[in-house]
Amino acid sequence: MSARDGHLGRRRFGRLLSSGGLGLALGACGRSSSGAGTLTVLAAASLTDAFTELASDFQAAQGVAVVLSTAGSQALRVQIEQGAPADLFASANARHMEALVEAGWVRDAEVFATGELVLVVPRGNPAGLRTLEDLPRAERVVLGTPEVPIGSYARTVLDRAEALYGPGFRSRVEARVVSLEPNVRLVLTKVELGEADAALVYRSDATSARAVEVVSLPELGVRPEYHVGVLTAAAAPGLAERFVALLRGEAGQAVLRRHGFGSPA
Repeated sequence: MSARDGHLGRRRFGRLLSSGGLGLALGACGRSSSGAGTLTVLAAASLTDAFTELASDFQAAQGVAVVLSTAGSQALRVQIEQGAPADLFASANARHMEALVEAGWVRDAEVFATGELVLVVPRGNPAGLRTLEDLPRAERVVLGTPEVPIGSYARTVLDRAEALYGPGFRSRVEARVVSLEPNVRLVLTKVELGEADAALVYRSDATSARAVEVVSLPELGVRPEYHVGVLTAAAAPGLAERFVALLRGEAGQAVLRRHGFGSPA
């Protein structure tokens, strides 16, 4: 047993939920949420709704339990690096996945879905923002932290928008930022609660929100990609590989499309 494997064995599952993300234990066929018949999945916060449905479908088809924990991709990466037990990791960008692959924590990573960024405003659009060009007029803007995928993608959008709206567009927007959040769900919540005039989020998250309006962005060549990989120390690598097959298959892609994701290129 390697030192890393031993470290994994000493960790308790409670560590998975330490980042403030969502933890779901979905029992199947009378099994407990631990043991050989369990698949443990760590997924980016923006995948919460889609993966909850996919996990339910998977456990019904396979007769196993699925434990799903969601948070910002950067937080899940840290959990894996600190030895949190898991079988599968789904990241909202390549950066965090590639770091884990290079360090030997994850193998066989691949793209399984794509996303799209949109501008969201509270219902009624009190700040009167009609296009991305209007964003510097907002009094309160919320972004993800630079380390979280939604924060990185949002800053790329603001940088590229300068070609359309002139130099300094990003700095004018950042001057209006009142909060930086560690995952996209928390970014969206600020707008839903009326604590922000606007935010950049994934369309997949905005699709399920009832208290916001969506403003589409101009084509700026920013196309989020979602990566999935099996952990090298997975306790259930066979189940993890079957879940990846579900994600890439017709049924899994249909679920992802219904939740606002696109197919991989």
